[in-house]
Amino acid sequence: MIQLNDADLNEAATAIRRGMEVYVHREHGRMLIADDPERNVRADPEVFEALMQDVSQDPDAYVHIERMEAAAAIDIMRRFTDRVRSQELWQALTYALKRPRPFTTFKAELTKFPKNYDKWRAFRQVEYSKYVNAALTAER
Repeated sequence: MIQLNDADLNEAATAIRRGMEVYVHREHGRMLIADDPERNVRADPEVFEALMQDVSQDPDAYVHIERMEAAAAIDIMRRFTDRVRSQELWQALTYALKRPRPFTTFKAELTKFPKNYDKWRAFRQVEYSKYVNAALTAER
């Protein structure tokens, strides 16, 4: 089983959350992370090409951690909303999840509540770390 230290796990979770490509070497846990220039115009195509070249040389040596599906990410937002104690914020977040563009709307509502926004960021990081850990555990 691939084991990452806490720093690497957090780095992989952040990269997955940002929509980046993450590959972890099965033997020594070395991570390759790059942004796909087809999805992000600010991504460096040379870095992405170098990553893909490394992976293509021995694809069985790496585990590709897939991006989280939108439904799973929305479920994380829903679980956070269920933990909120402020009735006003709970109503705003519940409504945001039902509107078009739930990610943008959810974030906009949270920015009105700075203390809860920090709690959201910590909660989200833990949930994405669990997702990465589960993906690595499934690749035994």
